[in-house]
Amino acid sequence: MTYKVDISGIRIIDVEDGDCILESALSQGIDYPHGCRSGNCGACKSKLISGEVDMMPYSEFALEDSEKENMLILACRSIPKTDCNIKIINNIEQKSIEHDIKELSYEVSKISKVTKDIITIKLSNISNDKFDFFAGQYAELKFNNLDSRQFSMANCPSEKQLEFHVKTLDEGLISKYISEQLSVGEKVKITGPYGNSYLRENHKGPILGIAGGTGLAPILSIALASQEKKMKQPVSIYIGARTENDFYYLEQFKKLSNNNPNFNFFPIISDQTKVNNIRTGLVTDAVMEDIEDFDGFKVYLAGPPPMVEAAEKLFPNLGLRKNDIHADAFYNKYKEFKNNE
Repeated sequence: MTYKVDISGIRIIDVEDGDCILESALSQGIDYPHGCRSGNCGACKSKLISGEVDMMPYSEFALEDSEKENMLILACRSIPKTDCNIKIINNIEQKSIEHDIKELSYEVSKISKVTKDIITIKLSNISNDKFDFFAGQYAELKFNNLDSRQFSMANCPSEKQLEFHVKTLDEGLISKYISEQLSVGEKVKITGPYGNSYLRENHKGPILGIAGGTGLAPILSIALASQEKKMKQPVSIYIGARTENDFYYLEQFKKLSNNNPNFNFFPIISDQTKVNNIRTGLVTDAVMEDIEDFDGFKVYLAGPPPMVEAAEKLFPNLGLRKNDIHADAFYNKYKEFKNNE
């Protein structure tokens, strides 16, 4: 079944049953405002004038309940259930992404299993063009003939090799392929960069990064870039995990901390009482204990939606402005959602 979606003032597009409005609009040549494409940034916010849509999971930071009650939707998370009429909201503050979106060929150079369910892969560029991105952004990766998936870069943008972190899921077709079949030398197609939750290099105030799971990847990239750029302000990184065995790359953060007195990192365990002098509890509680005044901070969040959304709700109550909170909740991406229906 195909639905007609009238984008007011632009034109009518066809949206196949189960597809989202944003992806369909982009594939049909419409320059639709967007950023993350995963329900985190709000750049594709639109007014639903008529019709019905189903909304895939999204961050409440990108679309508040009051906005939803006023018939606002996120085009990247909206799947039409009827013919629709929508209007793009033109007054949304959007960060211009300075790097061109490119599609390049890479080759797998290294595969490492760092925890029981997290794999890191490094890719070498075999194209004639350079892949530029800001620390904290992500790309779409396409392995073999499988659907593409989105993963955040974990390396500093100046490094030649790209690094990605993949959590293996029982129902995840792509993650299972990566963990069970991917081999060194295999070709990978990369498209990007995407995302608005990237390091603001001109910011002079303190930096706070909070990561959970493979959300460590973009936060690591931000940490590495902040040090390479010799940013002088305090940088505090909090890494949450359920158990001590779920941590990885702690030595990299220790090295950054040892080399820079303004850099601090704090691993936090949520499911155990006391292990090797590692703090326990919720990451957000640890941040509240350590920081009294958030004035001037830039906050970067990445990881499981419950953790990210809890932090998004907390920080505005502590005086942080909404545009000083940059979030990347690792929801199932668009095509994962379709496959799991």
